[in-house]
Amino acid sequence: MTYFLHTTWVALLIYSGVCAVYYFIQENFIFVPTLPGEPFEPKLHTSHEELYIETPHGGRIHGLLLKVKESKGLIFYLHGNTGSLKRWQFMAEELAGYGWDVFVMDYRGYGQSRGPRNEAFMHRDVEECFDRLSILYPNSQKIIYGRSLGSGFAVRLASRRKSDILILETPFSNFVDVARYYLPFLPMRILLRYKFRNDFFIQHLNCPVYIFHGTTDKMVPYKSALKLYNAAKKVTSAELFTIVGGRHSNLNSFPLFRDKMKEILA
Repeated sequence: MTYFLHTTWVALLIYSGVCAVYYFIQENFIFVPTLPGEPFEPKLHTSHEELYIETPHGGRIHGLLLKVKESKGLIFYLHGNTGSLKRWQFMAEELAGYGWDVFVMDYRGYGQSRGPRNEAFMHRDVEECFDRLSILYPNSQKIIYGRSLGSGFAVRLASRRKSDILILETPFSNFVDVARYYLPFLPMRILLRYKFRNDFFIQHLNCPVYIFHGTTDKMVPYKSALKLYNAAKKVTSAELFTIVGGRHSNLNSFPLFRDKMKEILA
């Protein structure tokens, strides 16, 4: 009996220690930027300009605005958790190829963007940048586009600001889904400081939503996107495009993805 109690206490201490470590270092798993302050030089063929936008709570957000001739409107692009504009500028240029101006921003701690980071501050950054771009595009169509981590900002933004279309690439229902996928033995609802409740905010959409997800995505499980789609179609026009064999970072290589994007952005 004594041995059993001793073993139980040791196991509980180890488990509690693992929980504590994850709680304090979770940002290292969620946000994977290039080195802060790393020099950045756009390498684009599309006309563009760099913007620095001051935001509440000490934020200074670095963004790129790509401009095309005879633009159909603006795509407000929210990128994934890895890299910075040094990487995502090329995805922005790919979207500009559909005939839209594109704005892409780095989150706090990414590239040239600055400021103390938490979920509330980051949502405010996104809103402030969208409001600033809306001033530049007062009468234009606007599309909010969220990829992976960016979906956690895009859904909430679309529920609070006017957008003509919401596009989500490899999104999740909520961030607990993603965390449990990697560490199912930890109490993620308690430990996670970043919840990104897409499943809640999508209930307040007033625009059509298009979701793209691959069946072999090892980063964000397909079933999480399916759950989000089922919530979306209860309140608005929603379509889920399932890319059979698609992974987390290669959907744009599939004809189905490109063809549907052409239809949506026509």
